[in-house]
Amino acid sequence: MFEQMLQNMARLGFFQFLFPFLLALAIVYGLLSWALKEQLPKSARGVISLVIAFFVMYFGSLNVMMVNFFTTISGEFLVVAVGILFIVMMLAITGQKPQDLLADTKAKWVVVLLIVFIGIVIFFGAGAAWLIKIPGFVVGSDFWTILFFVIIFAIVLFWLGREEGGAAAAAPAAGEKKE
Repeated sequence: MFEQMLQNMARLGFFQFLFPFLLALAIVYGLLSWALKEQLPKSARGVISLVIAFFVMYFGSLNVMMVNFFTTISGEFLVVAVGILFIVMMLAITGQKPQDLLADTKAKWVVVLLIVFIGIVIFFGAGAAWLIKIPGFVVGSDFWTILFFVIIFAIVLFWLGREEGGAAAAAPAAGEKKE
């Protein structure tokens, strides 16, 4: 019964027209309300959101890949969210709190960059590579292997440099007095 209902929704164009329309309407209206609440009256924000949402619906009618993109990105987001939840559960089992791990300012930036990287991977994994013309060498496995090595190497250098800098700052040089 539920599968038949989903097939009917797909046949009637809910996923290609209605849902992207509603999503665009909600996102644009929310952003305009957040950013320009004082500058634009509610009616203007509504009209602008509605017009942009209709353009998104028209784009959806011309581009059937949009349904595949939203389906894939939603599914991949769920997988990543479950993975993050699993990591938080493992930290809780070991008695660690995620906010304690982020007490260091540099660690926060590492986490932010990691989240941005995961977002980019999800975006391109969902099939958005057609939006940006990527050279062939970037898609090859050798490129990703080298990039992975460079990222790991940079993280190791970051942590080694951080420990050495911290140890040197804590211990006074020979012949110096502690104040």
